[in-house]
Amino acid sequence: MSESGPHRPPAGPPDPTAGPSDPPARERRPWGSISRAQIVAAALEITRRDGLGALTIRALAADLGVSRMALYRHVSGKDELVALVMDAIAARDIVPPDLGAGPWPGRLRRIADGLRRELGAYPGTIDALVTRGDHGPGALRLVETILATLADAGLDERAAVRYYLVFIDLVLGRMHFEAHGDPIDRHRNASLGVHGRAAGDGPGALPRLRAAEPHLREITTAEVFDTELDMLIRAVEAEAGSRR
Repeated sequence: MSESGPHRPPAGPPDPTAGPSDPPARERRPWGSISRAQIVAAALEITRRDGLGALTIRALAADLGVSRMALYRHVSGKDELVALVMDAIAARDIVPPDLGAGPWPGRLRRIADGLRRELGAYPGTIDALVTRGDHGPGALRLVETILATLADAGLDERAAVRYYLVFIDLVLGRMHFEAHGDPIDRHRNASLGVHGRAAGDGPGALPRLRAAEPHLREITTAEVFDTELDMLIRAVEAEAGSRR
């Protein structure tokens, strides 16, 4: 730079924690100024914005303006980051503070709606939950809440566990399907009527399928999910009633 250019102070000693992909030193926070809560909040934002696959130590360091080594003081690596994100989602809004009030069927529906809403807002989390599970404090509180709701329905401990597993299978399974080519998606099933007409031997062939064709084009996966919950609730009511 020429003598007439702006004066810049001499560079200080290199940061021993810097890596080739770390943010420039001028963008960094002071050493030790980052907290675990800030790390979790930033990891949640990356996951919400870009999906769980984009959550890396490198990306998180860049977002927070710290070196990767500064993050390693708080988390051991991506596996722990993912666990923290999953638990934070479970702890935040899936179980609202007033969930204990009201009839148990409505409470169970609110939990199901909360799971779909919160996990749906963070792309990739449903895959992680299906493949690796979640055993953090928030997730354990969620399990406890579901079991307590089923106990309030009149189920004994073994039946409550059975229906808890059915509930989780229903909710997470539906979300996993929706993320990976749902076999009951209306756009996918609309062609059944077309194939039915092509396969029919005459105007009167496959009458039920022909009558169902407009509904196959219209019924949404949300309607199917509500029906599945209805079936589960009726099954719980029937089993609890048989024990009285």
